[in-house]
Amino acid sequence: MDAFSDSGELYTIRYQFYTNQYHKVKSYSLEEFSEENQLKVLEFQIRSTVALDQDASQLIEQGKTRFPDNEGFFQLLQAWNDLHDFGTDDSTYFEDLKQAKFELQAILTSLYLVKFAKDIDQSIKFLTDYIDKLNNLQKYNEIEVFLTLIQLYFIKGNFKQATAIFKVLNLFPDFSRDNIIYQIIESWYISIQNGTDNVNNSYSLYDEVLSNSYSDEDVKGKVHNLTVLLVLTLQLKHYPEAQEILDQISTLTNEKSADLIANQITLDRLVNYGQGTNELLVELKRVNAEHELIKDEESKNEVFDAIVAKYQTV
Repeated sequence: MDAFSDSGELYTIRYQFYTNQYHKVKSYSLEEFSEENQLKVLEFQIRSTVALDQDASQLIEQGKTRFPDNEGFFQLLQAWNDLHDFGTDDSTYFEDLKQAKFELQAILTSLYLVKFAKDIDQSIKFLTDYIDKLNNLQKYNEIEVFLTLIQLYFIKGNFKQATAIFKVLNLFPDFSRDNIIYQIIESWYISIQNGTDNVNNSYSLYDEVLSNSYSDEDVKGKVHNLTVLLVLTLQLKHYPEAQEILDQISTLTNEKSADLIANQITLDRLVNYGQGTNELLVELKRVNAEHELIKDEESKNEVFDAIVAKYQTV
């Protein structure tokens, strides 16, 4: 039986991991799972710990003792943990890696290239090279690499390549597509196809995810999914509902991600004539000066200044 199927013992924990319910993922004991699935559970728990900005060293050391034949796997996770704890100066693991040997190595290295090396194109190439070397059975069981790659193409605005990958995924067997990872990919893809029905379908997925009981501790994950729901609500032009989502987020946390601020700017311009936009742009620049919206604003200002300079009187 497939451990990730509806009746498989990994179905729930995988769903929780990919919907950012990291505290729930961490709450399990390995003894709750069969021996053959414990390594995957530990992976989810270590990655969840890092995602929560916590040190996963103790879990990693326990894993080395419990699974001594997986030295390369834990070396990767230690490097990923150290990267978040100490930055890029402490280890050259990802910098030195030229070709991935297994799925998680491909995923985490590609994320390193985006987040720390600031090189999306190289990240795309790294993942593509890895995927090209997989046989079909490996591809059917390694959906997360496709999730990451499509996300990178979306960030680049390369919807043609994203579409090409999505069409390949649609040819995969049902067992491969019957999981939360594929549902997330599908929701992203159809949301950019325009049309109310497409956006509504994406909205329904995240509305369903949020209707599940998040623990009080999983605020970060809930805010992330509410931010996605905010984007879809703006696409549907349901502005009062979008404001309600913003209000809900503000009751959960005082911290704002760059993407949340960017969407708050969009809503402000749509319903408030941009009265609060300048203040929000300052806030966005403080959180992430490299955000695409900041770059777009700077580009527009340069064009405007050039026009003014051209026609000003001497």
